[in-house]
Amino acid sequence: MERKILIIEDGENLAQLIEDMLLELNEEEDDEFIIKKAYSASEGISVGLDFKPDVVLLDLQLPDRPGTEVLTKLKQDDRDIQVIIMTGHASLESAVHSVREEAYDYIQKPLPSGDHLKALVKRALDRRQLLLDKTQLLIELSEVNEALEEANRALQDEKSLVNKKLENKILELSHLNEFTRELLQYHDLAKMIEEIPKKAIEVTQSDGAVLILKELEDKKYTVHSTVGDVSFSPGDDIKINEEPFGLVNNKGPWATEDYICCPLSFMGKPLGVIAIKKKEEEISPELIETIAANLSISLHDATLYDRLKASYLESVLSLIMVEETADPNIKEHSQRVSNLSLKFADLLEFSVKDKNDIRYAALLHGLGKISQEKVDSSIIASKIISPFKFLKNSRIILKHLYENFDGSGKPEGLKGEKIPIGSRIIRLSHEVEKLISENKNPEEISKAFEGDSGTLYDPKITKLIKDIL
Repeated sequence: MERKILIIEDGENLAQLIEDMLLELNEEEDDEFIIKKAYSASEGISVGLDFKPDVVLLDLQLPDRPGTEVLTKLKQDDRDIQVIIMTGHASLESAVHSVREEAYDYIQKPLPSGDHLKALVKRALDRRQLLLDKTQLLIELSEVNEALEEANRALQDEKSLVNKKLENKILELSHLNEFTRELLQYHDLAKMIEEIPKKAIEVTQSDGAVLILKELEDKKYTVHSTVGDVSFSPGDDIKINEEPFGLVNNKGPWATEDYICCPLSFMGKPLGVIAIKKKEEEISPELIETIAANLSISLHDATLYDRLKASYLESVLSLIMVEETADPNIKEHSQRVSNLSLKFADLLEFSVKDKNDIRYAALLHGLGKISQEKVDSSIIASKIISPFKFLKNSRIILKHLYENFDGSGKPEGLKGEKIPIGSRIIRLSHEVEKLISENKNPEEISKAFEGDSGTLYDPKITKLIKDIL
């Protein structure tokens, strides 16, 4: 990006020195810095109005006119220009004028070091860019508002002319948009299947709907969910090519005596059928096809997500089984540590995602038991699960399990809040569980950590021990 700087200083040597300092920015920054100089107020105003600089370094004591007049002229031309006042004779009057005209900064001669001056100019340039961005956003917002107002006026004018059929079409599209938006929020396949018929009748204003999905057997479809006054129930079997719902190989909608149906498919693979009960007003085939297309994509995505979750859970269970082969007590201990960790997380009001990361890490924290050293075992555990992308955060938690709150731990000597909160929680839960297994009471357990609170353990978490027991 091109950045323009104007130096208005009657001392030619000083002006050249300032220019040399600022030209170093071309080597230090990605932007291109263009610098011009003026040696009087009149020249400064003329160059400034033509050059349109982003930042001006302005001497107040100029031979022909006061620098304050230059400041006023430049600000009248461009309110967002950033002016840094330079003076060896500061006065209350000049300071008040500078503030009134919104000068960026006010520095006295002799000028500060080159690094200080460059940093000051870069901050002024950043402020300039922020103001320009703000102005552009306001312009765009104004244009959008004008366009919306115009569109709204046009819509109002048109609405008074359209017939009832067009009004119904607009309402239909509005329901369809809401239907599509709500579908995107579903990741739970079972919940989605339950809700699909309900959402379908909201869009079509129908009295009933049936969702039929393909089972593992190629020749069999099953009613999975219904709503309203329909002639089928969940669990009913539908055979392919059997009237009225089995025409799953159709390329588009078809009608029966009571229903309008459309096949559900993804990438040519049949998924099922959506059937909407007919009503007095005709339901357009285009609407049914749009509903079916959105349903097909959402069902496919939810199915993949469901399988992915199942795969992840199987992976976690497999890892726990690996632990148990090395030490039969690890599985039960890991489960107890996981439960304690989740209690801490609940008290600290963690999100569901963060609690899942902690839960996985706690369940797997004993994977590295093949090592004799605690720190090594946590690192080994983190390496074992590294291929599993969904355990990325859990891996970080495991890696730093034996960091100490005062920074004396390993592997990286992290201190305080820099240690992942999940690591701090599981570390403490692990030790609490050991004392519970020794039949210590809550008072004894809480007291056992007083000496190490703030050194080994996070004081904020140790205070919660009694609350989780």
